[in-house]
Amino acid sequence: MPTVEQTLAGHRTLRKYVLPGERVVLTRRSHWAKLVEPCVTTLAGFVLVAWLVDVAGPVVGDRSAWLWFLWFALLTRLGWRVLDWRNEWFVATDKRMLMLYGLITHKVSMMPLVKVTDMRYSRSIAGRVLGYGEFTLESAGQDQALSRIAWVADPDATYRELCGIIFTPAQATHFRPPSVAVRRPAAVPDGQPDWPPVRPGDTQPIRIPPRATPGGDAAGWAVSGDAGTFVPIHDPVQRYPRNEQNGPSRPS
Repeated sequence: MPTVEQTLAGHRTLRKYVLPGERVVLTRRSHWAKLVEPCVTTLAGFVLVAWLVDVAGPVVGDRSAWLWFLWFALLTRLGWRVLDWRNEWFVATDKRMLMLYGLITHKVSMMPLVKVTDMRYSRSIAGRVLGYGEFTLESAGQDQALSRIAWVADPDATYRELCGIIFTPAQATHFRPPSVAVRRPAAVPDGQPDWPPVRPGDTQPIRIPPRATPGGDAAGWAVSGDAGTFVPIHDPVQRYPRNEQNGPSRPS
């Protein structure tokens, strides 16, 4: 069976309707069972005309040969149906579904994948014996141009592939989760080793250890925005000498 790329490369009609940014998932020609009826009709017409010519020949003579024109009409109909069948394609891309048909007047029916809400798959007794099926598409909103796909060849595999591109959820986009809100703790009172206490409403309480000695240097927590970082903290009172009038002096 030819691949999708080989089918598109060898069929100019299909390439005309596929957009540059589309990825073709599958291409299907209608099942050959669509030609059973015109073939049987043509064969039955041949048998009937041959019998009539044989029976009516002795009565009407050479004029019975005109009955063969009826059979030629059936044969012409069969040829038309074969050419029409060869020109009919079902194409599914990653964005839409297309039905291309029409021998003289080319027609295109389309259904965007985002419009499809459900798809019904059915196979009659003849379809199960000969190997074809039918899809009925349901869409959101108004009626679409493409709502029924009949004579689907290889229906089981086609059904799985269509469901894979229609109803498989898109992959989740990787994103950075929002930061967890952290409450800014209050000032640490002396003599409270376990402060602040854990409350039911706290989403992520931060315990800040008390200073070893009042006014001494000790490690602690620096909270900025919604993030907490453990850094050493130096008391500016002890680091710089105190000026009785202007408070702690700092280097200029």
